[in-house]
Parts: sequence; C-alpha cells; structure tokens
Amino acid sequence: MNHDDTIGIVQISDTHFRTAPGARSFVAHEPEDGLAAVLAEAAGTIGDAALVVATGDLADLGEPGAYERLGGMLDRLPTPVYCLGGNHDRQEPMQACLPRPNVHLEPAVRVGNWLMLFVDANAHGREAAGDGTFRDLDDRVHRAGQPGLTPVEEQRARAILTATAAEHVFLWLHQPPLPHTAPDTERYRELTQLVRDFPKIRAIGAGHLHGDLSGEFEGRPVYVAPSSFMSLDMSARAFEGPGYRTYRLHADGRVDTEVHTVPGPMTDAMRATPLPSFLLDMMTGRITGRELNALSDAEFEARYGERRPLAHV
Repeated sequence: MNHDDTIGIVQISDTHFRTAPGARSFVAHEPEDGLAAVLAEAAGTIGDAALVVATGDLADLGEPGAYERLGGMLDRLPTPVYCLGGNHDRQEPMQACLPRPNVHLEPAVRVGNWLMLFVDANAHGREAAGDGTFRDLDDRVHRAGQPGLTPVEEQRARAILTATAAEHVFLWLHQPPLPHTAPDTERYRELTQLVRDFPKIRAIGAGHLHGDLSGEFEGRPVYVAPSSFMSLDMSARAFEGPGYRTYRLHADGRVDTEVHTVPGPMTDAMRATPLPSFLLDMMTGRITGRELNALSDAEFEARYGERRPLAHV
C-alpha cells in the first residue's frame, strides 16, 4: 500500500452525478463517463493507495438517485472511499443513499501517523432547524460558495482534533479557504481559528473550483483538485478534461502532490470548447452566483461582451 513509509491518497471531486443521464451546459459527456475515465486512468494508483477521498459536489442537484448511482460506482473500487458534501449536495439523501461497505461518510479516519479529518464547510447553505441540527436551504448552491462551519461541525472537528493521537492531520473540505477565490474571510473565521488552534493540521485538500489550484491558508498548503466531470484551466482560461489529484503523505508531515488529466477524445473536446468569462469569474470568486443572476440581460452583456447563455447558473 505504501512506499518508503508514505501514505498514498487519490482525490476525486465535483462528480456532479444526476439521477438519470443528460449532459448539462457546456459538456458533451455524462458525469459518469468522466468519472469512469478518471477511475480507469488512476486504477493502478488507486489500488496502491490507502484511500480515495471525494471532496464534494457528488451530486449536481442532491437527488437520491444520483447518490445511488455514484455509490454503486465507487463501491466497486479496491480501496476505501471517504466522501464529504459540497454546496450542491443535500445532507439527508446523501446520508441515506450514498454509503456502501466501501463508501464512507465518517468524519475522520486514522491512517498510520496521519488523521484524515473530513469537515462539512457548507454552513452558509444551512439554517438551524431548532433542535440543534441544521437543514439545507433551497439556494444553498449560491449561499455556500465560500467555506463556513456550523457550531455543531466546529465542535465536532475540535473534539476529534483534541482526542486524536495522530502526529499529523490532513484537513479535507469542499470549498477551499483561499483569499483570492473566497475573499470574504469573515465568513470562515471559525475555520481560521480552528486551523490556528491545531498546529498538527499540516495541509488542506479541497474541490469546488474545478481546477488545479494551490495556495496557503494560515501557513498551511491548500490543494484543490480538478473535477472528474468538467474541469477548468484557470491560467489558460479554458476548459480542461476530467482530472484528479494524488498525494504522498510522509511520516515527517511533508506532503507531495500532483494533478492528473485524463488524455483522450473527452479531454480534446473539452479543450476545444471556449470558456465563458462569466464562468471563470464565478469559479474564482470575482462574482457570486447570486450576483450573476441579479444582473439584467443588458448588464450581463455589457460586462461580458456576450449574451447570457443560461437563465440561471
């Protein structure tokens, strides 16, 4: 499983499954086709890894059937899969329909001298239910574009971090706390304090942005995985093919990581598809989905030099 006392991890993200086939927006292939290509390309690495981590937006609309389909696909892998939710996901159907013998929603797992801590950072897409729990809002996709922790999730993470005897912690969430893509740092002050209070957190892995990005948060490296469905090449301002990220975690707390794009016709077709400026702005935090939808058609065209392609994004 490990080489030279390192721990191998494969990260997939933003699978965006639906209950039934039906390609959406700019992509000609189905979400399951993109994930199948990633899993085939990474098969040897997955078989040699300690675990696979799926960092949110597992379902596009939060439908029970989408989690059923995804769970069946992931359950066939030879390596345990640990999943967490994103702003597109819904808690109840995900918890009810996704878990399998090999597909897990536990908040943490110990691997050697590392603890994998899976945090739900979708607080801004939730409201208190009055019984100590939180329920998803209908507009959670737009509201939870930046990370945030509910009091329950913060307390749970702190309890796990306090109790663990692991020497190092890798923190996994959906929305990356990168100031250039999530500029309203006040919205994730609880996450900031959590990372400050626990120096054994060595690195952070996330999804949400559908691209190969990295940065730093409170002195820790932050790594973002591309999407298995629809990835973006931020620097080239272009679409990119289905991708994933691999890691090697060292016994001394160091992390090595690499991003992979699946070669072939699917990627060639994506790279030949023009990337709308509004989509890049939304994914990199220059405008929120709510602000984008609030623009009139004339304002949209004046800002981006093109007609609005969708009624809602």
